[in-house]
Amino acid sequence: MHVLTLMLLTISPQEAIDGAEIGTADQYVAFESHGPYKAERIDKKAGNTTMTGKWELKDDTLDVKVASCKGPACKELGKPYTAKISMMAERAMLVQSTSSLFPSGSYYCHYLGCEPRTGVELLSKNAKAGAVMFLQDHLIDKNKGRNSTVVWWGKKLQTDAGPTRIEYCPRDEARAKKGAEELAADVAELTWLSKPEIKPSAEKDCLWDVRLYIADDTTPPARKRAGQ
Repeated sequence: MHVLTLMLLTISPQEAIDGAEIGTADQYVAFESHGPYKAERIDKKAGNTTMTGKWELKDDTLDVKVASCKGPACKELGKPYTAKISMMAERAMLVQSTSSLFPSGSYYCHYLGCEPRTGVELLSKNAKAGAVMFLQDHLIDKNKGRNSTVVWWGKKLQTDAGPTRIEYCPRDEARAKKGAEELAADVAELTWLSKPEIKPSAEKDCLWDVRLYIADDTTPPARKRAGQ
């Protein structure tokens, strides 16, 4: 997949899910148009498990009914499940799910397909839009070829942003902490950005993995126009 282009534009959960195949090399779910559902978990030792059924999305809530299941993991995977879908940007999706086939967390979506990635949210209160956009573009460039993160600009903070810092979610602590360290390395070359402290978030059930809080006084260098 190509690197994400993350704008403040969003699409609806229906547009993101309808016709999409979502997963990894080990398992996937397919939400085919007009309701058919297919899923598979690949296990070279125990054998593969396949499922079919129906899916329906009402507003932001996905409801999956499994009609048939074949394979060794049917006790776990052959059950109905629900998921809440939130589109944070055009290609950034958060999922709160009751199934390990479509696990909770951050996803990158592109051309009728989504994959789980380390979700990085940029947050500020009164930082200039140019500063946030500069950071967003920088992180997108850093992700090229790596394709491990999905980044979006979150809603404006209602409380003081405080000093520039990085927080990671304890939901999947090892993954999030690695993402936080990677983010810190990506912004380390930006001499105009205060060196961010890394610490765990107080939130426990977050769907993002890493947050970059941007201090109000953050000021990037002026961008050079073409030809300058």
